Amino acid sequence: MLNVYIDERLLDAAGLSDFPELYAYIKERYPKPIGELPQSVPIGDQTLQQQVKNNDDIIQASNESSE
Repeated sequence: MLNVYIDERLLDAAGLSDFPELYAYIKERYPKPIGELPQSVPIGDQTLQQQVKNNDDIIQASNESSE
């Protein structure tokens, strides 16, 4: 089932498999299978995900101190 594209799953779940033009549009726009989705991108010693978390922690701390 890993070879099933995300768009196929979404179309089936939404009941839109009967609309081939929508299926073709999504298939063309998002051609990657689930197993080939991009992974975290390293930025120096940290990943983008870690950088976003750090930024969120800073924002949360500044919101708490201003209350």
